[in-house]
Amino acid sequence: MKLEDLTVLYAEDENAILQTVTEVLELYVNKVITANDGKEAIELYETYKPSILLLDINMPHKDGLSALKEIRQKDINIPVIIMTAHTEKEYLMNAVELYITKYLVKPFDKDALLDALNSCVELLQNKNDEVLYLNNEIKFNYTKQTIIKSDGEISLNKKERLLLNLLIENKNKVLTYESIEYHVWEDPVSMDALKSLIKDLRKKTSKELIRNVSKIGYKLELNNV
Repeated sequence: MKLEDLTVLYAEDENAILQTVTEVLELYVNKVITANDGKEAIELYETYKPSILLLDINMPHKDGLSALKEIRQKDINIPVIIMTAHTEKEYLMNAVELYITKYLVKPFDKDALLDALNSCVELLQNKNDEVLYLNNEIKFNYTKQTIIKSDGEISLNKKERLLLNLLIENKNKVLTYESIEYHVWEDPVSMDALKSLIKDLRKKTSKELIRNVSKIGYKLELNNV
């Protein structure tokens, strides 16, 4: 799967930005479908079934997060890049459960956009077969959001799902405690709560997969992926 083979649905209500970013996107992808608001984005998603969504948050009729929430009810797998001029934690917490691949804070440059698109391609490659091998004995089913072991299939609760998806999307990279707290909880939590979640997820996967990086955070080691 290559970036130049994919279709991007891009929703932005500011025409000058829409035109500029569209011109950049057309350098890298096969096709760009544009929408001027969230309502139109949903309609175009239903019609064209794009490979990647690039959504601005603040749009008329329906904002980007509301549009994504509606799309996520039907499609949990499509990679999503969210663009926003807002960096406030409280504002972005509405996106926690929507499995965002990347955030782009305006203004962003061409390299940042390309990096976000490549992250989407990597995610699509992982999800293309529906199942990701975490190691030789443990698999993760993207569609059902379950762990598969030799003795059966294991369900994950909401926070376990959020954490595992976050770790997978940042595989072999260290996620700080603050980053995990930001993406998994809507409010500040204690270190004990975070460690408890890690412990529960390790029980359902493997202790060796999720490594603690002292005083920094955690890392999912998928060297075989």
